[in-house]
Order: sequence, then C-alpha cells, then structure tokens
Amino acid sequence: MKVKDREKIKEAIAISIQNGNYTTREIGVDIGKDHSTISRYLSEMEREDKWGIRRDANGSIIISLQKQLAQEHRQLENEPFNQLPAIQKWITYLKSGGILPRRIQYLVNVVHGMSDQLKVMPETLVSFGVPLDTMKRKEIAIEYWRNFLAWFNVAYPQMQKTNTINAYRSFLAAHNINFAHGEGRRYGLSTTPERLGEYKDIMLTPEQIDRINRLLEGESDWEAWSFMNIDLHTGARAFAMASMSWNRVAFLPVFRVEQFEPKIKRGDWYLTKEGKWWVKYPTEECRIVVETARDRLPKERKFLFFDDAKSDKANALQASYFMSKMAIRFKKIFSGLNKSSWLNEKTRIYALGDGLYFNGHPLHLMRHTMAQYYLAATNWSLAYVASLGGWENTEVLNKCYGGIPEHIKAQIAKSIHVRFDTLVLNTFGSALHGSLLT
Repeated sequence: MKVKDREKIKEAIAISIQNGNYTTREIGVDIGKDHSTISRYLSEMEREDKWGIRRDANGSIIISLQKQLAQEHRQLENEPFNQLPAIQKWITYLKSGGILPRRIQYLVNVVHGMSDQLKVMPETLVSFGVPLDTMKRKEIAIEYWRNFLAWFNVAYPQMQKTNTINAYRSFLAAHNINFAHGEGRRYGLSTTPERLGEYKDIMLTPEQIDRINRLLEGESDWEAWSFMNIDLHTGARAFAMASMSWNRVAFLPVFRVEQFEPKIKRGDWYLTKEGKWWVKYPTEECRIVVETARDRLPKERKFLFFDDAKSDKANALQASYFMSKMAIRFKKIFSGLNKSSWLNEKTRIYALGDGLYFNGHPLHLMRHTMAQYYLAATNWSLAYVASLGGWENTEVLNKCYGGIPEHIKAQIAKSIHVRFDTLVLNTFGSALHGSLLT
C-alpha cells in the first residue's frame, strides 16, 4: 500500500501496529515507506495522545508481553522452513510443552543447520510419512546423526554438542523416535552434560584476582570491578548479574540480593524473559563489595549497570549490551595475565589451549571460581553453596563446578569413627536390637 497524505500515513502506521508490526522496517514494508520515514512519523505520533503510541529509550514501540508473544508466534509460523510438515509437527509438539517461541525458533534453527549440512530434508531425517516401523526409522535417524557428528567433530573439535543433541532428540521425540534411559550414550546422543566435569577445577587464583582488582581500581573501571567482585560472591550467571536492580538489594535487617536466572524456567517474568528469582544471603564481604558499588556507580539508577530504558524489551537489550561489553573487557584482561600464573596444569591447558571459558565464556569463569572458593571456605558444604550460587541441586555443582577433593575425603575419613556394634540410634532401635539377639 502506497499512501501520501500525512494523516493517512499515520492511520496506516496505527493499523499496521494493530496488525502486529512493531519495528520500523516491518511497518515500512507494510505501508510502502522506508524505515527512517516511519521513525520520523512515530516521533510525531508519540507526541499526539490520540494514537496511544509509546516508545522506549531505544526507539522501540512498547507493547505488552502478551502482544510480544503473539507477534513471536506469528513470526515463527511465517518462516518458510517452519512450514515443512515434519517441522510443523515438531513445533506443535513444542508448543504443547509450553516452550516459548524464541526457544522454539532456536531449536528449529539447529535442525535447519543439520539439514543443510547433510543436504537432506527434515522429513528424510525421521522418514516422515514413510510406511516404516519405528525401529527402522530410528536406525535411519541415528545413521544421519552419526554422519553429522563425524563432520561436527572435525569442524568444531572443542565445541560442546549438548544444545545440538537436545534439539535433535526433541525433533525425534516429536516423531515418536525415543531412546530408553542411557541408550543415547551408545550413539553419541546422550543428554548428560558432556565434558563439563573436566572444567570443575578451573578458577582464578588469589594472585590473579588481586592483580585484576588493582588494574580495575587503577583505571577507575568500577563497572567491571563491581561485576567481577559481586559475581565472585554470588556465582550468578551473566544475565542475572547484568540485569541486577537496586530495588532487589536489601542491606537491612539482613543483607540480601535477588538475581533473576532465565535459565531456570519457573514461571517468573523479568525483562521479557521467563525464569526464577533467586534469593541469596551472601557474606559480609559481599555486602562491603555491594556498598562500594553503590558509592562508586552512578546514583539514582534503577539498575546497577545501566539506566532504565523505560521498557522491559529495551532493558533486556541493555543487559545484553552490557554482558557483551564485560565479556570483551575480561577477555582482554585474561589474555594479559602471566601464562605461568595459572593454578594447575589443567587450568593452564584450558586457558591457553581450547580457551573455552577464557575466550568463549569469560564471565562464566567467575561462577566456577565462586564455587571453588566458597566450597573450600565452608568445608565443602554443597547444599549451602548450591543455595547461594543458584544451583537447583548439588549434583551439577558437585560434578561440574567443584566436588570434594580426594585429600579432603581422606582427612574426613581419619576423623570419623563408626562402631556398628555400639551405635544406638534410638530407644526403640536399641530394644529391637536386643530382642533380635535373644
């Protein structure tokens, strides 16, 4: 539609927004104007109350979460690849499980990439519509997976495959191709966290932390200083740290911080993401760090690390920008550390060899370091550290971040004395013990 009259253009923009177009490019395509023209008209409409247009600090139209989800579902359905029969069935399967459209699109993109690499349609991967028994279809799906895996291991020798495995298994499950417990390991399709246990010893040494702190203090980089030191005490994931707000920090009567973990889906919503608010009661040392951050960072700000952009979507983008900024900052800092300063041989290999955490996930290194230090400080109290760091159970903390070292187990064994012939559990047990012997 091509329109010229100013009021008619505004009416066309309003109708386009009602129809689910929220970006200047989408609206421009819809009504036949370039995005800069649309942006100019939106500025006028924002000042005119009759249109009911509001935009955030990034210039994005503010919409409700329900409208945003509806828009994402429409975009999901409009993608050409998503209209293939096998993918449509999978999307329906994922929707029935309450999976959000953005997550669905991510999973579909993984299978799309596999399909492109193998040069087969997704229908072929699962023998969609072909009259074969389930076992034969499973054999075909496994054979394609092995072909993909052979390419993947050569192309990305250091990259984890967990997300790809989860996406492919979900796709197969939607087509009734399932694996018994433990069966996936036989085909390289195990969803057990792979290789993560190898990184449990990785950490920054006290000397390295001291050097980094002195560097950041000398450069008056209080944002990076606050990010690192609060994270070293709370063990939060990157988004939980970047999106911290002052109204979720309490100093009295008990020091408490609340951080939002989108990785843990528990029905809470924050900055357009679903997750869980994790309530933490850190140490006095952490309280001093947070008080220092309050004094050093800009005042009168809702979020610790950025100004309120006036909408959840814009603030989520601000948090993402800040995470990227911190990742770049710490990559540079880690690369400048003395190569001989790493604590042990394993850490040296991971820092200088595959560099997964030092180059790929530098912010996650803080979480690993927190686990190591707090476990040692609490005599390996897995339950306490898990509750503080945001692990839902002690299994992952123990396996992937820092279990009880062998020398500590040996020390504990020396201090414990158990005599099965004298231990009295309770009065009833004692009487029962006596009756059984007579």
